Amino acid sequence: MLDSLKHDVVRFLSNVRIQREDELAALEEQRRAAQAKDLEFKHDSASAIGDDSGSGNAEEADSQPFVREGKKVGRNEDCPCGSGKKYKQCHGKLS
Repeated sequence: MLDSLKHDVVRFLSNVRIQREDELAALEEQRRAAQAKDLEFKHDSASAIGDDSGSGNAEEADSQPFVREGKKVGRNEDCPCGSGKKYKQCHGKLS
């Protein structure tokens, strides 16, 4: 066990790379520039942006509460697909 620990420590230390502050700042600037280039936000209905007419709470006016059409299926009830399994083991299984 100590041999494997020594091996892991030596392997880790051999991969350490020491950088100067100016190198680190240059790398961080390159990363931020690349990230800003990738994050161009575009939306099909962007015409509403900047439009000051209205109350400003468009989400509140459009939001409707979710209404379930059928009966709620419990986790321990049989799955409605007819597999014979409990819902939590069939379609309600967490990924």
